[in-house]
Parts: sequence; C-alpha cells; structure tokens
Amino acid sequence: MIQTTRPPIRVGIVGLGRAGFETHCAELELYPHLFRIVAVCDPIKERRDLVAPRYPACRAYRRFEDLLADTTVELVDIATRTDDHLAHVMMALKTQKWVQVERPFCCDYEQALMIRAAAIKSGNRLLVRNPYRFEAPFLQVKEILDAHLLGEIYNINMRRGAYERRDDWQVIKRCGGGITLTHGTEFLDQALELLKTPPVKIWADFKRVVAVGDAEDYFRILMRNLAGLTVDLEVSGGRISEVPLFVVTGSRGEYSIMPNAGEAKLRYLDPDKPLDRRRSSVKVPPLDSQVSPETFHWVESTLPLNRDLKTDLTQIWEYVYSTVRENKPYPIPLDHAIEVMRLLSLAKKDSPFA
Repeated sequence: MIQTTRPPIRVGIVGLGRAGFETHCAELELYPHLFRIVAVCDPIKERRDLVAPRYPACRAYRRFEDLLADTTVELVDIATRTDDHLAHVMMALKTQKWVQVERPFCCDYEQALMIRAAAIKSGNRLLVRNPYRFEAPFLQVKEILDAHLLGEIYNINMRRGAYERRDDWQVIKRCGGGITLTHGTEFLDQALELLKTPPVKIWADFKRVVAVGDAEDYFRILMRNLAGLTVDLEVSGGRISEVPLFVVTGSRGEYSIMPNAGEAKLRYLDPDKPLDRRRSSVKVPPLDSQVSPETFHWVESTLPLNRDLKTDLTQIWEYVYSTVRENKPYPIPLDHAIEVMRLLSLAKKDSPFA
C-alpha cells in the first residue's frame, strides 16, 4: 500500500458501464488517499444519474468533449466500448492530460500504431490497463520459471473461459466484439511475458461456438520461441469442464493450478536422487525387455499462493499512481501492448472473423 502526503489524482471516468461504473469506481474507492473521482461522462442519462448519490461532488457530462475541457481532471479513464477507444484515446491525448484506457486499447495493429504516434507526441502519457499482469497464479508461474525446479521448461498451457451464450455488443464484430479482443489481449499479454523472447512460429484458430453474435467466442494461439519453448493459449466461451489455468511442463517436472484454487500442484524428480547414467544403443533389445527400464523418484507437493501475491487485480491503480505522481516506469510498456495487437492482427488476418 502506497503511503503518501501528495494530493489524490483527480480522475474523470468516461463510460459508466460494467467496466467504468461497476469495476473502476469500486476499485478506486479502495484507494481514497490516491484517487478522487471528480467527473464522469456517459451519453445515457440514467447512467449519469447513478453517480449523484454515490459521488455528490462529482460532475456528470453527456459529451466527452466537455469532460476533456474540465480543468480539474488530471487522469482521463476511458472505459467506453472497444470500437470507440481509438477516437477517445486520440482526443484525450491532445489535451496533455494523463490517459488510462481499458483493454483492449484498440481494435487492431494499424490502430495501435496510430495511438503510439499520438502517445509519443503527448509526452508518453498513455497507460494501457491490464490488471491480469498482477494476477496471483500468473505471478506464481513466473516464480516457478525462475526457480528452475522443473528442469528445462518446454511447454506452457494456458486455459481460460466458461460456457457462456453472450448476446451483448461484445459478440458483434462491428462493435469491436469477439473473445479475442474482449479477453484475448490480457491473456496473450501474459503469454508473451512467459515466452520471454519473441515468437518465431505462430499458429492460431478462431471459432464461434455458442455465442449469439457474429464474432468469435473461441480463440487459440500456439507460439514457439527460438529456444523451443511453446506457449499454448486457449480462451473459450464454450468451455464445459473446468481445466487448469496453467500447466507448466519441464524436463524434470510439472506445475498446474486450477481456477480459484488457493494452491498449485507440483510433481518433479527428487533433486537429491540423481538419475542413473545412461547412453543410447543401436543394438536390438531383447523381446522380453522393457523399454528403457528405470525407477524414478517423484516428489509430489502443493504450493500455496503467496499471500503477497494473492489475486488482487486492483493493485494496478498503485502503479498508475506511481507513474503519474512519482514519475516511475509503468509496468506495462506501450510497445508490449502494441506487440500484442500485432500478433493478434497477424493471427487473425486470414480468419473469417478478421
């Protein structure tokens, strides 16, 4: 928790929907010493009317231009529909205010490059929101990779989703819908972090399984880096059975964690019992012999989620504060977010959902 004597950042929230009103407002209320909501904007009067009893001193605007003209707003928090992000980000950056934009920050790679140019011109005042960078299982997986307990890591499986027959604008292509943009960007961001080096091979698939609209609700991408590590990410709106969020497989063991679990499972070769020395042979083995008979000593254990790394996606606001008030580097570089959009656009190029 940040302790500071500096004044709270004055926030103007644009878009009072599930993200802006239900998520961002609730999260900001956890940090009253760091942020103060001074203005909101939404074209729907009923949404604006929700703000008055909750934030009596907050100004409510119908037009985005009026919120941008409000001199008390320091940080413009954009939580509008995906297909509005490009226009809203470009307008906000021209004001020289700080800008945070909900994921996905745009619809494709071409838009991402336009935003990058505007962000540089503004003095790099754009922050792309992705709280899943701070998800506990993801942080634990990064620790596992650094610990080298599982030997040489050669494959990481990532699985997300649930069975959901969505029928809102986020399943309509012309609105920027589809599970790839709705959820794919945040988890592809994780995948690239785990891959560590750029992929040299990519395979992807997109399907509409149970969603009502015309956009995809199934997305899978398989990436391989030069070192031979593969990351297999699948995000599905048609998932029927619960499967592990992460399975990390190495030459000496495996890590896995289920959704909402408080601990992960580990199975690895006992480091105190070295393997026998062996060498290959071109000789034909006897018919009654086992194939490479050997006794393995496995260690099976559980690994609790570090309580300091518990699922607390709201801590992204602390990084926003540190960047705006203390001039510290934001942990999600814009170039990384742009690379996510480049790979998605590349993978989706020949898809019927492009």
